[in-house]
Amino acid sequence: MQSFPYITDYVNGLFDKEKERFDYKFIRPIFTISFFFLRIVLVPLKFIFHRSAWGFEKRIIDSVLAFGIKHFASREALELLIRHVQIEPLLYRYLLSGTPERRAGTGEMLKGIDGDFSVNSVQDIVAHGLTICHDDLSYEIFERFDKRAFLDHLDFYRNSRPEDIAQFGNKVLEENRKHSWQIFGATNVVVIVVITITLFADFHTSIRALNSFDSDSLLLWCLKHIRAEDRQAMIDLDFYLQTDTNRSHYTNDAFRSDPNQYLYYHIAFDEFAYELLRKNGPALQRG
Repeated sequence: MQSFPYITDYVNGLFDKEKERFDYKFIRPIFTISFFFLRIVLVPLKFIFHRSAWGFEKRIIDSVLAFGIKHFASREALELLIRHVQIEPLLYRYLLSGTPERRAGTGEMLKGIDGDFSVNSVQDIVAHGLTICHDDLSYEIFERFDKRAFLDHLDFYRNSRPEDIAQFGNKVLEENRKHSWQIFGATNVVVIVVITITLFADFHTSIRALNSFDSDSLLLWCLKHIRAEDRQAMIDLDFYLQTDTNRSHYTNDAFRSDPNQYLYYHIAFDEFAYELLRKNGPALQRG
């Protein structure tokens, strides 16, 4: 078993099982190569003929992905995907919790950092536009984050933690259990998400989604300040967002992104950050 010490046990276990899956060995290469050629053809056409949204793209994207989640995704892949959809806004809420931009939850389904990220059915995904709304969170955090307020309240962050993911519903997993053929693991599910956005989104939206990972650098910067005195945490954090891996795709153009990176760096990093802040060291609430 290839277990990386700076990745959570949950993600390590999932990645290890992933490499033994049939779809990982034999379908993933087909998807990856197809995406390469698809991008070469579609991106120039979108730039000319589909630069701005026509209004129906988001619903098509979410309808395709909802169908795939219900009938083809493995339970492990869907669980990881839903966890990511719910963990990311909780991390951003935490980064804002000590600044003037802290807000009460809006209760709006799947929209905005302060929204309700329960996913209890595939209908929720379509009705509330999960895919693009999730990408928009990465831009919202930069609009609302206050560097000076964050630095002035480091003691607050060191003695608090993100909210519990258990507050959100995930009954869509039961829907998947009843109906899915369990064909695709996490890697292929992420690649299919990227392919679907590339196929149906307008040029502006697809490029915006492609570059929606700048927030990882903000999260890393905050974590290094919060855990500056935790030597072990600092060592682990040094393995994320290196120049030749994740950070290189912050300014990617439409032709050089690698959809596999989204799983193995972005999602894995959020899992690590959430576990670090919830369970490790002095950054736990004192009761």
